[in-house]
Amino acid sequence: MPQGMRYNASHPNHHEFRIVVSTCLIGLPLMLLFPLPLYSMGKPVIGYLINDLLVIITLFCIRFLGHYRIPMTITALVTYFIIYDWIKNSGLIYSSNVSILHMYLLCAIWADKRYGWWAIFSNLILFVFIYNQTLHAGLDVQMQRTLGGPFYALVMNCLITLFFGGFLAYLQFDQERDRLKIENLKEQKITMLDEAVKKRTEQLNNMRETIATDFHDETGNMLSAITRQASLLKQKFGEQHDVGPIVESIIKNSNGLYASSKDFLWHLNHDSDNPQELFDYMTAYGQFYYNQFDIAFSSSNDECPLVQLAPSAALNIIYIFKEAMTNVVKHAEAREVLFEMRCCSGQLTYSIQDDGNWKSADINEQHYGLANMERRCQKNGFEFSLSNQPAGTRIEIIVPTSTAV
Repeated sequence: MPQGMRYNASHPNHHEFRIVVSTCLIGLPLMLLFPLPLYSMGKPVIGYLINDLLVIITLFCIRFLGHYRIPMTITALVTYFIIYDWIKNSGLIYSSNVSILHMYLLCAIWADKRYGWWAIFSNLILFVFIYNQTLHAGLDVQMQRTLGGPFYALVMNCLITLFFGGFLAYLQFDQERDRLKIENLKEQKITMLDEAVKKRTEQLNNMRETIATDFHDETGNMLSAITRQASLLKQKFGEQHDVGPIVESIIKNSNGLYASSKDFLWHLNHDSDNPQELFDYMTAYGQFYYNQFDIAFSSSNDECPLVQLAPSAALNIIYIFKEAMTNVVKHAEAREVLFEMRCCSGQLTYSIQDDGNWKSADINEQHYGLANMERRCQKNGFEFSLSNQPAGTRIEIIVPTSTAV
């Protein structure tokens, strides 16, 4: 099969080429059944070998050039010439080699219906030509009477060709019709499935947006109320040593929970599956976050059309890189940070790189941030890597993607 069709059953010419190739591969060894017994009887066999060679050339043309009609046409013409030469030298219309024309008709119809129809008409024309040659060959009259005469042989061979060819052609037509029905049914089911998936995806997206809105309205208002009430308590009892730290902790935790909930709310939005949306969100966060520490932040990305992330991937990527951004501030003493997104086949690469000098890790302390990042990557099927470079450190994760629905 040609390179572009071998593993692509949906190619419009795949079925046609598969039938031709399978016919050649089946016919090639079967044709080798003839030479040995014929050679032992002193009959010519070179024609069979030439035919096999032409079939092999046809297969090579299909494999490397992607077409078969020209080599198959040449094979057909050469085969007719070879068969006629055998028939001419072995009794013309009475020759047993006439049966080879019927065998050739079988192969032609099986390989290609269009070639099959041409083979039917070609056989009929050749039979008429052989009949005419028989009339002028001066064969023994008594022998011809015994065999029924040349006209009888002509009629019988033509009828066999019409019956044999018509039956096989109809069989091929019926099989092709059934195949097309199955293909159409498959296309209908695939279309219905696509519509169902799109409808279900739209329902899930609407549900996510509704949950995000309700969560924002309810929880956001409650957290804001808690923060305001805690601020009032701080103003009233802030000077009391035992109450002040508790109130301050309430305010801090409430603000932290509200900030974390914004990531969750953003993730509930269906655009969070879009790698570009996620990149823009992290870029905006990085610019806001590092501006507080006088650290230059920049970003770079590839265009990644028609791909999407897994449903839970975006939120985990946010948590991983927020942890990484925080570690840069705590441990790197960096002046510049670069956030990148790169696309390649079936996956995305997100990375963050700084130019700082990281403090040596204390082996007696557990580093929960790095462990959390690695655990999230392992749980979600990401590839995680951390590399120390001459100027700073680079953290990179590789995320699998799928085609956007």
